Amino acid sequence: MVKVDEAFEVKYKKAKANFEVLVDFDKLNEFKKNQEKVSVFDVLADDKVFKDQKKGELASENELETHFNTNNQEQILKTILLEGECQIPTAYKNKLREEKKKQVVNYISENATNPQTRGKYANTMIQSEIDKLRFNYEINKDYIPQANEVLKLLKKVMPIAITKSKIQMRIPGMHCGNFYGQFRQLGKTTNEKFDDNGNLCLEMEVSDSVVDRVIEEIKRKSNNEAEYVVLNE
Repeated sequence: MVKVDEAFEVKYKKAKANFEVLVDFDKLNEFKKNQEKVSVFDVLADDKVFKDQKKGELASENELETHFNTNNQEQILKTILLEGECQIPTAYKNKLREEKKKQVVNYISENATNPQTRGKYANTMIQSEIDKLRFNYEINKDYIPQANEVLKLLKKVMPIAITKSKIQMRIPGMHCGNFYGQFRQLGKTTNEKFDDNGNLCLEMEVSDSVVDRVIEEIKRKSNNEAEYVVLNE
């Protein structure tokens, strides 16, 4: 559990009421991505719900039940975490953007080649060209779609490409809801339909470097019930 003095505020406003909790920012992001594996209590630096955290003013049980229509602490906290706004200091945002930038640079440096020569570029050259772009990295967005956006910009100034593969999946209908949102950010959807048995037939184009990661996600999100095949281009 993160120390209280290192935690961030999540503020949730409903009508004229204000509720605040203190959280571990990284755990909060994990919780939003996978609520089944991360408990709300793992996210919190303190399980108290405040009306004004800086003044130490707590929300009463009556106020919580009135505004959330329940006295279930876990449900109240879950609502605040999912619908509230996390107050992130600018310095910390800059740190997260720098980390995201490093992920993007490393991804492109490790996987991109000159399609004319099939040779790889020196890491320093990729770093230099990316620095010139002044790209706005989003801290809450996966680095892969951002790397693809950066790659499009690089293609305007140099010959560069990342080798792709296609993955075809047949996903049982009961699991298909898990294959939207962040999963789609791992690649580009090239075909999608439901068959007569209600299975989701999905084809995605992904960079060769993330094939293993996509396969792990397919297995995890379908409880090992999906079928898949990798087609190298």
